[in-house]
Amino acid sequence: MYFGYSDDERILGDAISELFRRHAPISEVRKVIDTPVVSAELHNAIGEQGLLGVLAHNGSVYENVLMANAVLEQAGRALLPFPLVEGIIAAYFLSKDEAKASLYEQTVAGDQLVTIAWHAHDATRLEKTDGNWLANGSFYAAPFAASADKIMAFFQGPEPETKTLVILDRNDPAVSVIAEKCMDLSMPLDRVEVVNLTVTDDDILIGVGKGEELWQEAMQLGALFTAAELSGLSDEALKNTVEYTKIRKQFGQEIGKFQALKHMAAEMFVLAESTRVAVIYAAWALEAGTEPEAVSIAKAYASDAANEITGQAIQMHGGIGYTWESDLHLYFKRARRSSSAFGDAYAHREKLLDAITRSSKGG
Repeated sequence: MYFGYSDDERILGDAISELFRRHAPISEVRKVIDTPVVSAELHNAIGEQGLLGVLAHNGSVYENVLMANAVLEQAGRALLPFPLVEGIIAAYFLSKDEAKASLYEQTVAGDQLVTIAWHAHDATRLEKTDGNWLANGSFYAAPFAASADKIMAFFQGPEPETKTLVILDRNDPAVSVIAEKCMDLSMPLDRVEVVNLTVTDDDILIGVGKGEELWQEAMQLGALFTAAELSGLSDEALKNTVEYTKIRKQFGQEIGKFQALKHMAAEMFVLAESTRVAVIYAAWALEAGTEPEAVSIAKAYASDAANEITGQAIQMHGGIGYTWESDLHLYFKRARRSSSAFGDAYAHREKLLDAITRSSKGG
């Protein structure tokens, strides 16, 4: 059985690569460091291609997971300064709720920017007061929340062991977005404060108290898609490094001819290719509805590999690799950020071990 990209998926990947090169070159990535907002030009280009609607479902079966992976791999290569993982997952969730058809269409078309606030600082609450739903909570790790029109957030409630996915309007006075310091300045992660927000049925996705299953699904999709980004990022960092060794000279010859650097590049290539294989297989498995643990294998491997490859790339560049002028620190920081998102390598290995243990016990 063939587990790689189909011809259509490869063609899509090439087209998206060109799209990102045109609308999000590395110079635009650097601009976000000084001005942390989503480029309207980039958002419109993504909307024109309908990229946020790439992931679909047929009942409980995923469709186009490999296609989504092909898109996100190119996003990783470009260090895309856009909440693409969040946008695709948000659009997918909206597609599951018929009442949100209008917002889904606006999101996919690029008329509305939707992101997701992934984590809460303290306990969040959705509870009924005087006949109205009131939401309170403090969230962090919301990519480009300051640029978003809508922010999705998971609130605890109404019952103690349940969650509800709420769509927040960033312009609502009860919703505040605060910029936070983070390592990867090209992908700002904002804090979102919600104080006594009145929530209507239109603001709730799927239904009250039905967010736990969506949360688990979001974590799995986020881990896979971030692994795909790490795969593209790792390959691009390696490619740029190899090209540098062909032009940088020491002792009268290109440093790429030195055996020590050849060995380093070969080991990095094995890591990058192995990452790509693991990620593609995990996408195939998820779409086929089999081996859910493949996502954890891919995310754990991709996280470690990306950190190793970007670190070694800096070493192979020598002193210039440590400077602000070099683009390598952008790849290194994105790798560090993405490797810890949706569970780092340790968390996913522990998750895999738990699955193996349960399987061995027949549970």
